[in-house]
Amino acid sequence: MNRIGILPHLGKPKAIELAHTVKDILEAAGRQIWVPEQVADTLQWEASDTLRIDDQPSGVDAAVALGGDGTLLHAAGFLAPFGIPLLGVNLGYLGFLTEVEASELGPALDRLLAKAYKIEERMLLEAVVEGENRQDRFLAVNDVVITRAAFARMIHLSIDVEGVSVGKFLADGLIISTPTGSTAYSLSAGGPIVHPRLETILITPICPHSLATRSILALPEEVVRIRLITDRESEVLLTADGQAGVRVAPSESVVVQRADVTAKFIKLGGRSFYEVLGNRLNYPALHPPHPNKG
Repeated sequence: MNRIGILPHLGKPKAIELAHTVKDILEAAGRQIWVPEQVADTLQWEASDTLRIDDQPSGVDAAVALGGDGTLLHAAGFLAPFGIPLLGVNLGYLGFLTEVEASELGPALDRLLAKAYKIEERMLLEAVVEGENRQDRFLAVNDVVITRAAFARMIHLSIDVEGVSVGKFLADGLIISTPTGSTAYSLSAGGPIVHPRLETILITPICPHSLATRSILALPEEVVRIRLITDRESEVLLTADGQAGVRVAPSESVVVQRADVTAKFIKLGGRSFYEVLGNRLNYPALHPPHPNKG
């Protein structure tokens, strides 16, 4: 564990403060540090024998993300093609994906440096917008969302899985998510909760105009194709993890499948998925009412 990256949320003063703390701890332990140029500029760090500033994380053994779930999603998507494991430190509201709280940072770094952890790999999705002279590609840790623009009417969608029609329906949009993303937007749209290590592709309509339209769990190796039916003129957008997005024209289609890379999360073994489900989302089955309190 020689070179470790630091990826803070640059809009949060607490994250910036902790970034300095992490840097001091790593340097005191004789480790090298990597940060992107934007981070170095914001934190006013200068390159040295122990600090490398570069937008490509070459030679990085692990990274620490300081922020909330959004920070972790952005960092995980960026690092996935390089195979770099990531430790998430929660400074946000929910912190469902992050591994430790800010108060646990010191012991967590000690375990990181001692390699006293496990790596949990999570499947990702790749979405391709296909059109004439166009192939825009996106990588998603949580989900790919196809939705109508603001003030637009419902959109008419056709879904194929492995070349077989699943159906056509009117809706506000569609969420294609990983198991990791099952507790995000898909859950709010009525999708199922899926253990993040159970590999599948979730297909969840957003407010469909049909009582019979429900979520579908496809096999992880299957290919999902979404087409826009052009009998309704609505402006349609595609977003990946709520961070990057493009417009989709009526003549274009979106192909979503399992990505050929995975996100690697550092797990210290302090809590299970079901504990997080109860503590973070207040899942009622894990918090039954007291029998004397109704």
